Order: sequence, then C-alpha cells, then structure tokens
Amino acid sequence: MKVTDLPIPESVKEIIIRSGIVELYPPQEEAIKAEALEGKNLVLASPTASGKTLVAEFCALKHILEKNGKTVYLTPLRALANEKFEDFKKYASIRKTDGKRIRIGISTGDFDSSDPWLERYDIIITTNEKADSLLRHRAKWMDEISLIVADEVHLLNEAERGPTLEVVLARLMQINPDIQILALSATINNVEEIAGWLKSD
Repeated sequence: MKVTDLPIPESVKEIIIRSGIVELYPPQEEAIKAEALEGKNLVLASPTASGKTLVAEFCALKHILEKNGKTVYLTPLRALANEKFEDFKKYASIRKTDGKRIRIGISTGDFDSSDPWLERYDIIITTNEKADSLLRHRAKWMDEISLIVADEVHLLNEAERGPTLEVVLARLMQINPDIQILALSATINNVEEIAGWLKSD
C-alpha cells in the first residue's frame, strides 16, 4: 500500500513522503485495512520499529484536519513523551481549515494542576500520570478529545503502573463514548483481553 493511496489529507502525505516513507509496512497496512482511519478502535501489537507511531500520526492528523478533533498521546515515560513530541513536530507547518497551524504540546510535569494552557493544542503528548492528574483536576478541554493513543499499552498488566493507565482510559471512554482509541504495543500477551476491554479489533 502506497502513502499516495491513503485516505489522508494531501498536506500530510507530502510530509510523510518527504521524510522518505513511500510505502507502508505490513502491520501499518493491516491497521489501515482494519479501519483505523475510519475511527475504529484498534490494538496494534507489532514489533518495535514496525511503524506503529506512523499509524498514530495518520489517525491524529485525520481527526484534527477532517473532524476538528483533538488528540492525546499517552506514554508511560517522560523520555518517550519527548521522543514522540519530536516525531509530531514535523506536522507543525500544516494549516487547519481555520487557517491556523497545527499545534503540538507536551506536558509531563507538575501533577497538581489542570494546565488550562493545553487547550490551545491539537495534539497533546503526556505521561499516563499527568493525564490522570488532568482528569482529576477536571481539565475542561479533555471533553474535546476525539482520539487517544495509548503507547506501551501492555503496561495495563503491571501492578505498579497498570492501574493509572486503566483509570485514564476508562475515564476518557466515559467522558466521550465516541472517542477513538488506538493502543500500541510491541510486547503484549493478552491482546484479546485488552482489545475486548477497549471494544476494539
């Protein structure tokens, strides 16, 4: 499957092709065939470096440019949040229908505030703990989220970190029943169980 054939905005295709990607890897193609771009919930379990982030980028940009939505990208670690922020920055030149450029924000710090400034961003990259804090502080803009990307979703099984991620996902599904969830993992054993809980393929 070629990038040029994807049902995503042309401005996104140009950036992807410029970055040297012209064809999708098999796991990426499968995600597209499973209707990730049509808003279907999906658990994408494939090896490291098989291009899961790119699928998340496609979905995020489709939500922002075609549905006027907002994306939250959850990661378990600050270092990973910074890495994803760098990945998404290449889209900051794209303009939305209102003429404004896409804005990418990151918040991994202070767990004791609702960070109202995050409302200005279209893509918000944050740690699971920070998202939990934002939900507890009732950050108003969280009602506008239309896509949630949960990276390293296999952590749901971890005694220490699992509960936070579980609460965040459950709350977001409750706030917005129509939210799309894209769960990513390289190492996931109970993929069926997690997919069942997230009502996803």
